[in-house]
Amino acid sequence: MYRSILTLLFSFVTFSLFASIPEPADSGLRGKVVDRSTSKGLEYATVMVYNQSDSSFVAGSITGPNGEFDIKVKPGTYYIKVQFLAYGTITLSDLQIQRTTQLRDLGSLILSPDEALLKEVEVVAERSTVEMSLDKRVFNIGRDINTKASNAVEVLENIPSVTVDIDGNVSLRGDEGVRILIDGKMSGMAGISNRNALRAISADMIERIEVITNPSVRYEAEGSSGIINIVLKKDRRRGYNGSIDLNAGYPWQAGLGLNANYRMNKMNLFANYNIGRNENRGGGTVYREIFSSGLITDQEAERIRRSFNNTLRLGAEYAFNPKTSLSGSIMYRHSTGNNPSTVTYNDFRDGSLFQTSQRREEQSEKDPTIEYALDLRRQFNRKDQLLTASFRYTDNTEEENSSILESVLFSTLLPYPDDILQRMRTNQTNNSAQAQVDYFQPLRDKEKLETGFRYQNRNITNDYKVEQRDDTGLFTELSEFSNIFKYNEDILAAYVLYARDKGKYTYQLGTRSEWSKIDTKLLETNEENNQSYLDFFPSGHFTYKFDPKNNLQFSYSRRIRRPGFWQLNPFRTITDNRFIMSGNPGLRPVYTNSFEVGYLRFFKQGNMNFNTYYRQSNDVFMRVERIDSTGIAYARPENFASRDDLGVEIIGMANPYKWLNLNGSLNFFRSVTQGELYNKSYNVEDFSWTGRLMARANLKKGLDAQLALNYQGKSKTPQGSRLPNFGADAGISKDVLKNKGTITLNVRDIFGTRKWAFETLEDNFYSKTEFQWSRTMVTVNFNYRINQQKRRAPERRMENDEGMMEF
Repeated sequence: MYRSILTLLFSFVTFSLFASIPEPADSGLRGKVVDRSTSKGLEYATVMVYNQSDSSFVAGSITGPNGEFDIKVKPGTYYIKVQFLAYGTITLSDLQIQRTTQLRDLGSLILSPDEALLKEVEVVAERSTVEMSLDKRVFNIGRDINTKASNAVEVLENIPSVTVDIDGNVSLRGDEGVRILIDGKMSGMAGISNRNALRAISADMIERIEVITNPSVRYEAEGSSGIINIVLKKDRRRGYNGSIDLNAGYPWQAGLGLNANYRMNKMNLFANYNIGRNENRGGGTVYREIFSSGLITDQEAERIRRSFNNTLRLGAEYAFNPKTSLSGSIMYRHSTGNNPSTVTYNDFRDGSLFQTSQRREEQSEKDPTIEYALDLRRQFNRKDQLLTASFRYTDNTEEENSSILESVLFSTLLPYPDDILQRMRTNQTNNSAQAQVDYFQPLRDKEKLETGFRYQNRNITNDYKVEQRDDTGLFTELSEFSNIFKYNEDILAAYVLYARDKGKYTYQLGTRSEWSKIDTKLLETNEENNQSYLDFFPSGHFTYKFDPKNNLQFSYSRRIRRPGFWQLNPFRTITDNRFIMSGNPGLRPVYTNSFEVGYLRFFKQGNMNFNTYYRQSNDVFMRVERIDSTGIAYARPENFASRDDLGVEIIGMANPYKWLNLNGSLNFFRSVTQGELYNKSYNVEDFSWTGRLMARANLKKGLDAQLALNYQGKSKTPQGSRLPNFGADAGISKDVLKNKGTITLNVRDIFGTRKWAFETLEDNFYSKTEFQWSRTMVTVNFNYRINQQKRRAPERRMENDEGMMEF
């Protein structure tokens, strides 16, 4: 299969490259583009030649250091357009090119700065961190003070309607079935099987976050609640530019980030490097009571996570001509960690303490990842006629080693039990490959047809071994915990999408087909679970424009949430031997029908986005907790319910004063979960809400302050409830070194209230868990820009594979 895919891509790339090379010609034209204000030649101006009769594109060039260009074309009649950023465009028509060995000299072509465009750029440069449309919201990370010196998880925690739980699982509008992409693709940087992968992505590598709550068939169907796309920095501005980021903070952390870009003629080179040392101190408590035996356990946990990350990303983009470009990149990340933790158990019966014990773990880990990416973009003569192709391969290994010592500190049961010494070893390898081709064909009367193909393969092997020291001092394997688990996934997809723009209204209709084959095998028992299914995922979007300030959209899509690797892997954790988690190889996918109505209203000093959504899901899987008579809890995911979600989301931005920018969101929802498991029926109706408010103020020139507040209301679950969660972040920044540098002071979780708490109530037990991933953190960041401005206008985003394309 790999060979077939690679052969197909190689053939396609070869064909496209040869198709992009014009036939040799002796005749042509030449000239020089000059800046009227300086009388000097303009480098990197674009000169494009079109056929006079049908306006089809013929050839093009970019001016050299002195503003000069020459273009060879066949004899004929043409017109040319000369363009340069923030300058007016000039057009020369009816240019007769004769068959000759000399190029026709057009002389000096003079461009003048476009004053209106320059004013527009200045206005756009002051735009908020948030850009909104009906089907997508874009969050520009560079303007957010509170994201300085943070990682991708902490960035996502500041995105409206996005929450991250204590295990690093990301939810959108309260649903964990969200698909996370890097530059529009599945990536090892987002975590194929490593839950902590996002924490290794530094915020200074991220350009923007895109959130799509009801995607069309253009996007993969994975993700019952939508798609979050993390777009990494890759500058396309001409010449050399870059930035340097230094940060330090408490609890102890330090980091260095380097971003560089160099564009010359047809070549664009870019590089990112980040090195960081971080320490997070967290912990929590668990209260658990077993009704039948009267056993009560009061548990305290302290955990320190020390990580050292190195990430290098190199890439290049080459433009064969103005219509065809090829880009490639390689990313290498090496992460190590040292994570000590201590869990203390206080056991009570009849109100009296009868035993105190403690488990101390020392864990170390190594996690190298390498990823290759190749993207081809081919435009044709017709406007919006486009073909793109991409290939990505990721290889990752992960090695973990732990030693655990359990000791009894106090007991009324004599004699004291002996100490228990255990050790764990995990070796995991995973690789993934994906290939994708998309074609956009414009039709008559503002119609467009789009089609595409996608193939994805993942192979993961997890070798997990647990040993315990026996009475002789030797270590013997604990077979009930050890396993070797193999996972293989193949997904083949194709789609077709039709779109039409009728002026006042636009619509798009499409369908996507995905064939999935997921095989798992537990080598110790030869237990296999093979699933293969063919699904169809239709979508429809209808937008009506009352006027430029009022837009209304109706949308529908069918989505799928396939069980992840960790949810399928039956390994059993022993870090906390009173709470043992495992996966479930028999999990089935969740199917969701998603409906959404959105209204977007623009005001003079802001905008407001109202969304009403409804999701109906079948075979929903959730982590279910059970407990035995000895007080040991077991948790694993189970398919057992259907769920209906109905919600209203309001997102707004406002600039009430020139110096003040506000943006916030509110999400109110009702969720009904119905199902049966272990001979017990569950029928839960939940009403909850989340809210976020961010205020950014320009105190004086070069001095900004920002405050962000996040709240998540109490929410019912089939087995209990998730308790409210609140957090506040603040930051202040000052421009220095003639606006080439910025110093930022940031305080995360000011009041130390960002905690996760859960209550579970069943017929035979009650438990309450409270956990905090990290305590209040203070950081200082210094950013130095080379040939950049702090607030530059966002460049016009091309319809490429990094961002999520729109009609």
